Amino acid sequence: MAGLDLVQVQEDIYDHVVLSFPGYKVYQDFILNDQQLEKIDARVKPFIIISWDSLRRSARNASFAGVRFDEYYSGFSIGVIAPTPTQCRRAMNYITDALIGWSPDGVGKLVPTGGIGSFVVSERSGIPHLYMSMSSFVFPMNAIDPGSNISPGS
Repeated sequence: MAGLDLVQVQEDIYDHVVLSFPGYKVYQDFILNDQQLEKIDARVKPFIIISWDSLRRSARNASFAGVRFDEYYSGFSIGVIAPTPTQCRRAMNYITDALIGWSPDGVGKLVPTGGIGSFVVSERSGIPHLYMSMSSFVFPMNAIDPGSNISPGS
């Protein structure tokens, strides 16, 4: 990995989730709104969503050599949508267990930073429709070759 290639790190994490959970569809950058949730039938197979964070500079580990040598970090939120609370809770526990401490090449280990238990998505009438659970992870990363930059398509 040259430069601060967050795109490659995100792809590695995505691939790890897909390979670890072959029975689940995994969506990236999937934004749920009320209309989409209402269209999802309660008989849906549980699925996983990942929302990526941007690259941020760590204020604690700055380098005298320059900003490209500083430590950076990023993260993501990962969630499960399922038709029952038990499926949702179990899937989120399995996912969290598979991600804690795992690390793509050249990046620090994934560390959980928070999450929420399963919560219900109700229809307008108040009837439970789906269940969701979310968790967040962060990871530190440094440039392996600080003088180089990533380029699209590389």
